[in-house]
Amino acid sequence: MRRRDIARPALVAGCLWLAACAETGGQRAMPSAPAADPVFVAGGIQAGATGREIGFGRTEAGAIAAMSKLMGRAPERVTSACPGLRAATWADGTALYFEERRWDPPAFTGWQRDGNSAGRTCAS
Repeated sequence: MRRRDIARPALVAGCLWLAACAETGGQRAMPSAPAADPVFVAGGIQAGATGREIGFGRTEAGAIAAMSKLMGRAPERVTSACPGLRAATWADGTALYFEERRWDPPAFTGWQRDGNSAGRTCAS
């Protein structure tokens, strides 16, 4: 047997192990139960009675991760929404908006849910 033939099973096993441990769709699996009830306010989103908040100005990655914990799942999509804004949208219609910035990551600027909104969002 050649050395390459001996190493092949270990390589296949390693690839299978990595695939089993890999994140799905580029996003981490979220718990099925929400961590707290989101409370939508003029300056962002509060995490129920925990005293924590997702304030306007937070980076897109941080805001989406925090909101995903509150919602119990990751957003269905994160895309360009209107000129200068990106949106993360959940199945229930909740949308978080992020202003694209030239030198910095997009920042949380607004939300829409159940016909209500705060901050900078796209016109309906």
